[in-house]
Amino acid sequence: MDLLSLFWSGVVGAFQPHNFIILVTGLMVGTIAGALPGISFVNAMAMALPFTYVMEPTTAMCFLGGIYVGGVFGGSISSILINIPGTPASLPACWDGYPMTEKGLSTRALRIAITASATGGFISAILLAVASPPFAAFALKFDQPEFFAATILGLASVVAIAKDMPVLSALSMFLGLLIGTIGIDPLYGIPRFTFGVSEIESGINFTVVMIGLFAIGEVIDLLVKHVDLKRTFAQQPGKQITWKELWGLKGSILRGSGLGAMIGTIPGAGATVGAVIAYGVERQASGRGKEFGTGVEQALAAPEAAKNATTGAAMIPLLTLGIPGSAATAIMLAAMLIHGISPGPLLFRMDPSLVYTIFVSMLVANLLMIVAAVIVARGFSTLMRVPPAILGAFIIVLSVVGAYGVRNNIFDVYVCLVFGVLGFIMKRANFPSAPLVLGVILGPLAERYFLTSLANYEDNFLIFVQRPISATILGLAAAFVLWSLYPTIKAELDRRRGASTRIVNTRP
Repeated sequence: MDLLSLFWSGVVGAFQPHNFIILVTGLMVGTIAGALPGISFVNAMAMALPFTYVMEPTTAMCFLGGIYVGGVFGGSISSILINIPGTPASLPACWDGYPMTEKGLSTRALRIAITASATGGFISAILLAVASPPFAAFALKFDQPEFFAATILGLASVVAIAKDMPVLSALSMFLGLLIGTIGIDPLYGIPRFTFGVSEIESGINFTVVMIGLFAIGEVIDLLVKHVDLKRTFAQQPGKQITWKELWGLKGSILRGSGLGAMIGTIPGAGATVGAVIAYGVERQASGRGKEFGTGVEQALAAPEAAKNATTGAAMIPLLTLGIPGSAATAIMLAAMLIHGISPGPLLFRMDPSLVYTIFVSMLVANLLMIVAAVIVARGFSTLMRVPPAILGAFIIVLSVVGAYGVRNNIFDVYVCLVFGVLGFIMKRANFPSAPLVLGVILGPLAERYFLTSLANYEDNFLIFVQRPISATILGLAAAFVLWSLYPTIKAELDRRRGASTRIVNTRP
């Protein structure tokens, strides 16, 4: 059966009435779950897994695929409108999306985010359909040192988002790394930094930290400042984005899509790493790096395209190698195993109709995401019309429920509240909180990959530079840091040179 016939069989399978309806349902569920602060779309996929028992395998994959695509974007809605990331990957949307909302450009920001996300997701779905075998062969070359190098590249991007506060951002990141080490040592299995408190031996969950810093902290700041939401977020007339202006962002969207697609094929990297790296690269490539964080449209478009571009790419190692590239694809792997499907090279021969139905459903989901995102965004826009006290109470209740639901642990609620107060203090002190969250997310990953690399390669610390791919990624990270620091270093040298010249000129 040739490629065209296989693709047509996928179209027929995806547009079966029951498959299509289930796909749309999953898309709406994922978008809403991603947009609600504290309710992760991964949790929504986990809760939806039992419902797939009674579905056919194709229908089950359409359902979970719809939740996946919608959920990855959904977090950007709350990021842009209320500065609270619904998912970790939506964190970069806060940095320039929310400033646009403060300027009365929330609709413009949402349209940019929706367009970029749909484009990135559609490109990755095409990549999934036509380039699975070569990308799977490349991903197969990745071992623990390469995973460690990719995580270091994500941490290095903190320098790129530091703007004019590189030292404070580095301190915030290292504080996040320290928080990430709390719990059981992954190598020796002994508690560390728990101070005898048994409840934190399981570690500080990054989702709880993120909810506290951004949701609770933002609510406290909102109530203290007595903000009039209707006036602050009033739409500016004549500021709606046109197709010509969207076309002008094509460079940022394509760069983000390419980076997201590449990073998505790396198992364990995920949408968060893709979005953060895309933001850092765009800051260097756009020519407006100093303005990032003030509402730059390119800074919103690139990470939005990148995080959705990881969705299709993360399924490449899942379908071709049986290796899940993210937590969401791990749930999809569980669903496939439940239905007696073994992903791998033989799947393309044994059940090509299922494979190509998944391909087509991902393409359709990214197109329909535009409609789903607009519907959910309009619902969230009504939040801007309620009094701040009511909105704050709603967010706090939702955040507490979300923090408890992460691990069904009341101690996580206390941790969330503590980080909420810390987030308010950091905001008032102008101390960056985003690097702290990135440190908490990526720190444990980097540690685990580092330790397993040493264990697998007989404690050879040079293994990271001896393997070509990991050495290349680490070299890119180093170049990324130096490139980001170059303007600061150059300005400091010019200042000292100017000071020396003045001293010489004032001598008698």
